[in-house]
Amino acid sequence: PFPSVEYDMQPNHLEIDEETLVHIQWAGSNTHNNGNPAGDGQAGDAGEGTGGTDRHNMVEVRHGQMGESFPATWEENTIFKNALFFWDPNEETRAVTSAADAAGDKAKNWALRMATVGHLPENKGGAQIDKLLNNAKASYMGGVFRFKKGEYNTMCTRNHNFSNRDQKGVLIVD
Repeated sequence: PFPSVEYDMQPNHLEIDEETLVHIQWAGSNTHNNGNPAGDGQAGDAGEGTGGTDRHNMVEVRHGQMGESFPATWEENTIFKNALFFWDPNEETRAVTSAADAAGDKAKNWALRMATVGHLPENKGGAQIDKLLNNAKASYMGGVFRFKKGEYNTMCTRNHNFSNRDQKGVLIVD
């Protein structure tokens, strides 16, 4: 059926008010059955990166335009600069993220976390994150946020190759 998408954000269009908390998270895979007859329902490698893996991230779209195919620069970023509330739902990382946020730019820290699947800013001195997120966590608890009024267009940089693989979402805060 049309439209056929291999990856999508759910919901990919969300309208909320300024008082609503949003938990942004995702689940991926380190191994899925790519062979025929597609025992797990997914035949072949659909995404970018290492075969049999699924990874995701979330960045704001350049110029805030849904038709764009590139991520916004930090200077253009509005979603995390306009966040009114940030919370790490993961008990294992909450103390570290809270300390980093208290010592630095909380909005920039969360933009980096969501772009690098929680790798940065805490692991600055460690291994570099692979550009295809191959060494990122498959699943990520992400964060809980409350946003100012506005329209925020987001995308996943890994599952995007200028075809029907165009994982994007829009958040409208009234």
